[in-house]
Amino acid sequence: MGNNKKKRWTNKKTPKDIKDIIGIIYFSICVAIFAYIAIGVPILLYMLKKYGTKTEAVITSNTSTWLHRWTTSCYLYEYYVDDKTYDGNSLVEEGDVSKIGTTIQILYLNWLPWFNRPIYYWDD
Repeated sequence: MGNNKKKRWTNKKTPKDIKDIIGIIYFSICVAIFAYIAIGVPILLYMLKKYGTKTEAVITSNTSTWLHRWTTSCYLYEYYVDDKTYDGNSLVEEGDVSKIGTTIQILYLNWLPWFNRPIYYWDD
């Protein structure tokens, strides 16, 4: 009787060059960004609305500059937590200068103070 064991071939692909490694890194970054946007942000927004700490912030003349081409530029607000300054998008469109210096109510997460929204973010 002979040995009836079949050879098992594994199809493990190992990175062969730098292009494969860069491709894996790029794909991983894209998956992480998608997961943050699709899963992380909605969960954080729920936690912020339910457990957020309310504080006051002042609208500044600084504007949001990220994604200017595809979004409306808005004034930022500033607030302080533990002697550190944080900012956020006030949702007040650039050009409405009467709002600069205005105090607004915001919510932030104690354990993630850079994640914040104005209270009126949830208004319809």
